[in-house]
Amino acid sequence: MIINIITGYLGSGKTTLIHHLVSQLSSRERVAVLVGEFGEVGIDGALLAQDAPDVLELGCECIYCTLSADLARQIPYVASSLAPDRLIIEYPGVAAVQGLLAAAKVMGLHLTEHCFSIVHVIDACNFEELYSRSPFFTESQICRANVLVLNKCDLIPENKVRALARKIKELNNRAHFITAHHGQVDPAELEVVSQTGFSSPRERKVCRRPQSAADIPNYYGFSRRFQGVFSRTRLTALFENLSTTSLGEIVRAKGIFKCEEGWMRLDYLPSCTTLEPLKGRFHESRILVIGSTLAAGKLTAALLDCLNEEFPAHCEGNGNRRRTCRPAELAPRRVSACTAPDGCGSSAYRFGQNKKELGS
Repeated sequence: MIINIITGYLGSGKTTLIHHLVSQLSSRERVAVLVGEFGEVGIDGALLAQDAPDVLELGCECIYCTLSADLARQIPYVASSLAPDRLIIEYPGVAAVQGLLAAAKVMGLHLTEHCFSIVHVIDACNFEELYSRSPFFTESQICRANVLVLNKCDLIPENKVRALARKIKELNNRAHFITAHHGQVDPAELEVVSQTGFSSPRERKVCRRPQSAADIPNYYGFSRRFQGVFSRTRLTALFENLSTTSLGEIVRAKGIFKCEEGWMRLDYLPSCTTLEPLKGRFHESRILVIGSTLAAGKLTAALLDCLNEEFPAHCEGNGNRRRTCRPAELAPRRVSACTAPDGCGSSAYRFGQNKKELGS
């Protein structure tokens, strides 16, 4: 079985890359996708299920203390029950991949016995800002990758692409390096031999340095489900002007909305907002918002204001914002915050005609 772990910061293009991989591979391979989602309302799993028949989603608010172990626990189950030729794991953008690797090791899973690779997706537009804000987190994820994908290269000048490529290769020159537009990558470029050594003293130092609480980005999550029809114009206006509102310091939002024109997919980053037509049918509108500060009540009210008054509507979801809590050993003063909600992260769900819970 081929195992591709797809990592990358929020909004780097992981889901789009997986979508392109599945569309290329589905005719010749059985592909299973295991999605680690931050939040109680999953977006990526629902989107990928439109193309891949075997999509499983694990969602949890407490990604640092439960999700890595839950993902690792599902790997042997997927291998035995679905028997895929390839397993693609989408890892949350605010989590460090070493958590998954450590959990797999503790459980006795030998990932290197498979054709195994860690594929790290980098947003060419926002890499420099992320690196200046969280240098160790950024370096540690790059240094652990076997394949580095510099995505969105069509959105920046060619000379900046070359400069970023040089910088990234300085951090990890043993990984296979790819530039990409819209997450379009040839699957053959991901089938590299997993390497366990370090190419430089700097890389060894970064990968072996113990994590501290300050290394891990600290965010809150807000999620809601809605019944009703939204105004595309109002949604676009809300998110295009988000930086001027008092709704919080929002770094990422993604959602699926039923509008008058049909289903729409929302993608928000501070640098851009897109609301595009979406193929397929969904049971409900849903949104996930991630930020360093969030005004949950104001967010809910702002989204309800985007509903079309001509159609009945209601919303449901987690009543309060939730923090991406850190491991207890890294933040002993926040141990209580690391308790996952009841049932959260303990089960995987397979998407299909009916959403089906899978045993561990």
